[in-house]
Amino acid sequence: MNELLKKYEGLNLEVFIIVNKAHWDKYKSLMENFPYNTVFYDPASTEGFDFIYELVQLNEKAYGAGMAAPDWAFANFGTIGAGLTAGFLVDGVPVSKLCMVGNVSDPTIAHEWTLLVDSSYESAGLGSLTFALALHLVQDKEYLTFILQTDNASSNIYLKNIYPLNIMAYGFVHTRRNSMLLKTKIPKDNPFETLLGNKLERYELEAFPIAKDDLEGLGDSFWVQQNNSKIYRMIGDEIEKGKNYIVKGKVQDKNISYFLISQI
Repeated sequence: MNELLKKYEGLNLEVFIIVNKAHWDKYKSLMENFPYNTVFYDPASTEGFDFIYELVQLNEKAYGAGMAAPDWAFANFGTIGAGLTAGFLVDGVPVSKLCMVGNVSDPTIAHEWTLLVDSSYESAGLGSLTFALALHLVQDKEYLTFILQTDNASSNIYLKNIYPLNIMAYGFVHTRRNSMLLKTKIPKDNPFETLLGNKLERYELEAFPIAKDDLEGLGDSFWVQQNNSKIYRMIGDEIEKGKNYIVKGKVQDKNISYFLISQI
């Protein structure tokens, strides 16, 4: 583990967790042997409210003021159901954030609502560290679902999971139309270390065909350009018919990203 965390030695890192105080014992036990100190906040307290305002500022830095959720939303993620907000601090200041909510219809699933990193720290590897923290915090669940924007550069962090990223749906009315709902299994044997220690599989663009106008003749695996919403909609239609697809890999070519999609 020490070797995996060596790249972060120059940062004064701590974990923060905002969750209903009734659940503190559970998460204190979970974080007992974690490699970073954990600071807990009660969203119902004055201290918790002041800290939540710092998260609003982090959200605005990442998405802009128009996309930032109000402070009550951050508070509720720490109080409703199985929800919590967590992330990393550098010198006591929040630099990454994740929001997790439970699926009330299926107790085996956790849903990652948000994962973001302060742009000042994007090259520091905090995206992978924060996703690894997310898996650690929901290790009592079996599956994780999350929404991925196909043109988001941070998508590589999800491909580091040891289990496939199953595409459940594409395009949503309430968010950007290039959004995919993905579902993956949560590693059971030390998910934090497992995620950080896993290496991305590398694929060459020339090894598979590129989908342009339709899915005919492509075979089981093919590349899809990040903004080719037409092809992603076709994949969504095939999923509704009962077919199964996963996001298998990613490649960057001349400032254009491609996802490797495989039918399973």
